[in-house]
Amino acid sequence: MTVTPEMSDSEDDYLANIDKFLVDSKAPSAPKTYSEIRKEAAKQSKLKSEQNRIKPRRQREIESRTEGLSKSLFERAKEDEDAGLGSGNKALSIMMKMGFKPGQALGKADALNGDTQPEESLPDKEPIAGPSNADSSANPKTVGHKVEPLPINEWAGKRGIGLGVKRPRSPTSAERVAKMAKMADDVSHRNFRDRAKLEYEERRAEGRLAPAQRTCASLDEKAGKTFNVLWLNPNNPDSFPAGLLDALNIRTTLEISPPLAKQRDRDSTVSVEVRLRRQMAADSLQPLGASLDDDNVKTAVLPTSNEFSSEILEEVTQFLRLHAPDRLQLVLSYLRDNYAYCFWCGTQYESAEEMANQCPGEDEDSHD
Repeated sequence: MTVTPEMSDSEDDYLANIDKFLVDSKAPSAPKTYSEIRKEAAKQSKLKSEQNRIKPRRQREIESRTEGLSKSLFERAKEDEDAGLGSGNKALSIMMKMGFKPGQALGKADALNGDTQPEESLPDKEPIAGPSNADSSANPKTVGHKVEPLPINEWAGKRGIGLGVKRPRSPTSAERVAKMAKMADDVSHRNFRDRAKLEYEERRAEGRLAPAQRTCASLDEKAGKTFNVLWLNPNNPDSFPAGLLDALNIRTTLEISPPLAKQRDRDSTVSVEVRLRRQMAADSLQPLGASLDDDNVKTAVLPTSNEFSSEILEEVTQFLRLHAPDRLQLVLSYLRDNYAYCFWCGTQYESAEEMANQCPGEDEDSHD
């Protein structure tokens, strides 16, 4: 059997269509970095969210209103007709029954074709010859009827030339009242938060002021002091020496706190006999003068008037009018300056230099 080099036409050439049997091998792509994967995932998530996003009701109303105003009555009727829906506009249906067709003007056909003769001008009123009249006579303008309905032009107010943006609607009285109520509510909430914060700081300082004052009184007594304004605590009547409350009530305008007022009222309920005995005992302790003549007799004075001077009462008044955090700051500064004592460390150092080197700071935050 002899093999001819040329193949007959009846035999199929398999090599000619070999390309359709081969799989296209894609070029190996470089591995994606983590940032590229994140960007691609963010892009896919954004596209998915835009597809699934539901527009708010107000935006949908604005879009539908804009779309409705941009279309004429005829366009909407044509869309309904193309969609196989009946015309829901009664006015257009009545016009169609009367012979009107979209694209035509209103009126009679002869008037539209211009068959009517123009009105004759009066003989006594002749037009004045001029270039404007010559132009108008040479090129007479034909005024046609409107084919399209008048567009809807909303009045934008006195905004000036070129400002076609609709002016925002003025708020009504109810809206203004609601806005003012909301502002007052926000202010009340803010004031409430501020008051709550101040009350918390006041209670916190009151709780730390009592032990600080006890430490101050202990160190002062060791130093030989019998009285210090920094010892006084409005919530602790026992911190006031005898007679000080009466002196403050008589010689100052300080408003006494409820605990001090209760102590003062308790003292005022003592019977007159007991008070006279106390006064006589206090007077008997005073030294008498050398002469008992009426001219030289000195009036007995209560110990409160001699014991507390006006300077001390003024200092007491100013100290008691301060808030608890301010009083605490004064007591702690006094302890550091006079006794090298740090309330936050709970340690009395040997000297101010040692306290400056070992103490973290003057405030509580430095000791955290």
